[in-house]
Amino acid sequence: MKQFTSIEKIDTAILYALELTSSISVLLLAFGLIASMANVLTKGSVLTDNMIMQRVWAWTQCIATDASVAGTIIRTFRSYARREQVKYILYGLLSVLLLFTAAIVSNIESVQQTLNITLEAAYAHVFIPIELLIWIRSLVIVLLIVAHALRHVQLEPGQPTPAAGSDARTGRCATRSTRTGDYFRGTAAASIALSPERTTGGEQLRACEGVPRYSSTRD
Repeated sequence: MKQFTSIEKIDTAILYALELTSSISVLLLAFGLIASMANVLTKGSVLTDNMIMQRVWAWTQCIATDASVAGTIIRTFRSYARREQVKYILYGLLSVLLLFTAAIVSNIESVQQTLNITLEAAYAHVFIPIELLIWIRSLVIVLLIVAHALRHVQLEPGQPTPAAGSDARTGRCATRSTRTGDYFRGTAAASIALSPERTTGGEQLRACEGVPRYSSTRD
């Protein structure tokens, strides 16, 4: 298939926009949680009695939640490829819940526009209670915040760091060096000439950094 440079650039820009939206969405979701809690504590003075704040809250929560659908799906498959089981399960659950709620809400709006009925009447055409949909939506908001926090946490068993890996390789090389040295000393006592270039021990020694090479020069 022919590749178009312009389309690749557009795809890269879209991916950047999705990642940017996903990063910013946590701030919008946190703002929504703070506003909701403040509204409860102030007996409705923040959102209930303020039309502007209601609209701001609704827009920020919709942008933060619905714009995260594509990014969540991408991270689901990325976590699966990296064998990060906890993140894979979390992102997979989020993807299912986000797609489910998006489909239900889209169906409600389509029914309302197609049948030219009120929003309350369109609710009757949904096969699940609206209260359950609201619960799912609230759970998704909380899980999105958790998922963003987990992006900066290593949950899987950590692979050895370069220093640890270097120590492990050094230990293996030292073991091989000891065994090979004993082997050469034993064969020298038996007056058998061995060449490091033709033995496995010589190749192991040359593969290990910092291990001196043995000379096969006979006395």
